[in-house]
Order: sequence, then structure tokens, then C-alpha cells
Amino acid sequence: MNVSLLRTVAPYYLFNTIPAVILDILQYGHPALREKCSPIVHINSDILSFLQDMQETLAQGGIGLAAPQVGRPIQMVTINIPLTDTSTTWLEVDGSPATLAQLMPLNFINPVLHPFGKKVPYREGCLSISKVYADVTRRSCVKATLILMDGRAVTIKCNGLLARCLQHEVDHLHGSLFTDIVSPQDHEKVIRRLRLTHPDAFEEDDDSYARRMKEERRRLAQAAQVPAIPRKTA
Repeated sequence: MNVSLLRTVAPYYLFNTIPAVILDILQYGHPALREKCSPIVHINSDILSFLQDMQETLAQGGIGLAAPQVGRPIQMVTINIPLTDTSTTWLEVDGSPATLAQLMPLNFINPVLHPFGKKVPYREGCLSISKVYADVTRRSCVKATLILMDGRAVTIKCNGLLARCLQHEVDHLHGSLFTDIVSPQDHEKVIRRLRLTHPDAFEEDDDSYARRMKEERRRLAQAAQVPAIPRKTA
């Protein structure tokens, strides 16, 4: 998004006079988690107040939270990677070396991500999918163009936990969950776990996925066994 389209208000720290509240985190199966979120055009007092609430909610436990997880289908994320993280060994902001201490907490809107590097597995969880963990393969590095809450656009390049967290949280803005991208061999195990931990969840998406995979395997097996019938030509 063109930064000139953004109209900012006073710095968001000026709104800290209003006590933040802890928001309810939507859980797996809630249809709002599957919505594609809208870009934010104006950074106004409502957005900044909502960000405070998101930060207070994240402070209860977790390293990243996206707006749709707490019921707002807008492109906003707050991330707070522990400064003790040793996996993020490479971090640049606008081409200059930076540290997590300089960057955290990272609050941004309207992100554009370009993951790169080798694919690596890592065990992921999610505040919206409690008690479920699975290995997820993602690119090891990310180039991210983000708009900060004062309206500035920055380009961040990083690896490690920060790169993974950026990918995980931005997936939320597109209606995707980490359970969507587990390996096919692990997918059924994840679904079984979801049924135990989220028995009231709306699971049609996952069941449909499992059925499609089963039907595709059956189709391929039949195609391998039955020779193709030549078509008649006029």
C-alpha cells in the first residue's frame, strides 16, 4: 500500500492513558479465523486503542497475535519475541543491522512478505489452537515490508524465530492456520488431536481436505492400474 494513503494520528504511546483490556482469543473452528483481512487505510485512535488491547492480551502468554484472532478482520499484528531468543541470528531494518531489543515489541499493519532461504521444519503452536502442536515447514528467512504504527514503512530482513513468527502471523491475515500446512502424513494426526481438544469446533475445512486427499490417492491408484481407453476419432 502507498504510505501516502495513510493518515496517522498522534504517536500511539499517547493513548496509554486508557486502560487496556484482555481480549477473548477466538479458537479453532470460529469462522472469523478463515476471513481474509482488509488493509488498514487510517491509523486512528480506534486502531491504536485496539492495538493496546492486543498487546495486553499477548502479554498473558505468547509471542505473536494477529487482529483476526481477537475478532477484527484487519491487517494488524503485534509480535514480541523474547530478547533471549538465539535463533534470530540475522536481522536488518532498512538495510542496517539491528537487534531484537531495538525492534521489540513489533507492531505493524498491511504487511507484505517475501519468504526465502531453505525450507526448515519447526514445531509450531497457536493461541487460537490451544494444546495442539505440529512440525511445520517454512522458509528460513523473510523479507518483510511493514507499516509501523506511526505510519513509517520499513523493510525487515531476518531469520530464526522472528522469520517464522512473521510468516505464522501474516498467514492469519489471509485466513490460514498452521494446521493447513502440516505435511500430508501428519495431517490426520493433527485432525484427531483437534477433535479431542476442540470438540465443538467447526471442522468442515479439515475434513474436506482429508477427503480430498483420500479421493486423490484413490484416483491415482486407479489410474496406475487401469490403462487409458483411446478416444475414437472422427
